[in-house]
Amino acid sequence: MPASTRARTSADAPAPHDSARRTARGALWLATNGIVVKGAHTVVLLTLAAVLTPEALGLVALGTLVAHVAAILGTLGTANALVHLRGDADRAARTALTLGLVLSTALAALLWVAAPALASGLRAGDGGAAVIRGLTVVLPCLAVAGVTAELLRRRLAFARRIVPDTVSAAVGAVVAIALVSQGVGVMALVAGQVVQAVLMMLLAWAVHPPVLPGWERSDARALVGFGAPFSGAHLLEVVQLNLDYLLVARVLGALSLGHYSLSYRIANMPYLMVAVVVTGAAFPFLCRTRGNERARAGEVAMAVTFSLMLPACVLLALLADDLVLLGPEWAPASPVLVLLVGYAFLLALTQVSLTVLNAAGRPGVAMAVRLVHLTLLGLTLLVVVERGIRAVALTQLVVVAGVAVLAGLLARRAVPGTSGARLLADVRPAVLATAAMALVVVGLRAVDVDAGPLGVLVVSLVAATTFLLVLRRTGGPAWSGALALLRRQEALA
Repeated sequence: MPASTRARTSADAPAPHDSARRTARGALWLATNGIVVKGAHTVVLLTLAAVLTPEALGLVALGTLVAHVAAILGTLGTANALVHLRGDADRAARTALTLGLVLSTALAALLWVAAPALASGLRAGDGGAAVIRGLTVVLPCLAVAGVTAELLRRRLAFARRIVPDTVSAAVGAVVAIALVSQGVGVMALVAGQVVQAVLMMLLAWAVHPPVLPGWERSDARALVGFGAPFSGAHLLEVVQLNLDYLLVARVLGALSLGHYSLSYRIANMPYLMVAVVVTGAAFPFLCRTRGNERARAGEVAMAVTFSLMLPACVLLALLADDLVLLGPEWAPASPVLVLLVGYAFLLALTQVSLTVLNAAGRPGVAMAVRLVHLTLLGLTLLVVVERGIRAVALTQLVVVAGVAVLAGLLARRAVPGTSGARLLADVRPAVLATAAMALVVVGLRAVDVDAGPLGVLVVSLVAATTFLLVLRRTGGPAWSGALALLRRQEALA
């Protein structure tokens, strides 16, 4: 191996204890990024819900679905494969960029031509083609930014990695809200997304030297070999996460889709802000561990995800009736939200198990789990969708419960040494704290403290305070162990 290659490979693999500390800091940086990015998206979503009709929000949901699928197909997971690659990541990044640019550009052009037919097939209505074109024309920008982001994640340089995401999301949200206030309608969201994608690419070049296109056949084989099943699993995830949208739109129409999509997006916020953050920080660290070290790291990732998702989901379920504050037309979304927060909680636990499988070198197994999830969900939804959006939400909850168990068993088998007893001990404090929080919220609702937006904010702050206070008193040893794990790898032994 050439000296330069050895040097780069060594630089990509820091000392174990340094990796653990940097992963802990990375989780905090990614948490900050998640709060800003998803918070910005939430503000835009609630603004659109308050200003637009449920039908218009359904149009946004369909356009976003097409954009998500296209973003995955536009790179084949080659950027993500850089994190797992054994070899010269700087050289391989040039090949990943070439593949991403060629595929994403071709796909963007294809979707531009096919947008009218696609919008008609999805029953997107007037403006559907314009939304699809606007959200997919920036695919090359996302491909370029993605290569840089994954290089930085490989090196655990999370502080620099979040800058493009955070700043571009905030600016895009400001643009979208400003245009909505001027009566632009759903195209305001499209304009905000275009600004966000272009700015993300420019900021990626600001935090890391631009990666230039290049080609190395061996790198292409390695990237596609890991990236194809990885992106296949991700694509199945996106289809599985949005299959309900497609069926609701086709069978029940835009009004029901608007109600359902609002509930789904709100319920999905904790998943995006917790599960995606935790697994994003844990994946590169898990790739560098083995045996009992990986088992304990996986337990900690699961415990942290469980402990943060549980109170967030319970609080959303208790406050679901307050969706009517956006307008009385949103009342049908409240019972759907209650079911979907349970779905989001179990989906987050599934995501941790699949991340462990990917880190253990089993992306094919993770993709198979996604396929099982998609198949079960699709077959069941075809039977129940005509019964309405509540039946759709209940189906999501039941199916993901079975998939969560399957993914957990497979992850435990792939990483021997995982202890269910340790995991239960880790999550017990969060269960107690969440129970205390729920009692407080129910009591406050009983005296109508939560009337109006200000009341909802007060109840939420009191609930969060209660949870943290109880957790502090009951969870000291468990959380100290988790912190020790992240700070010193020898604590895993």
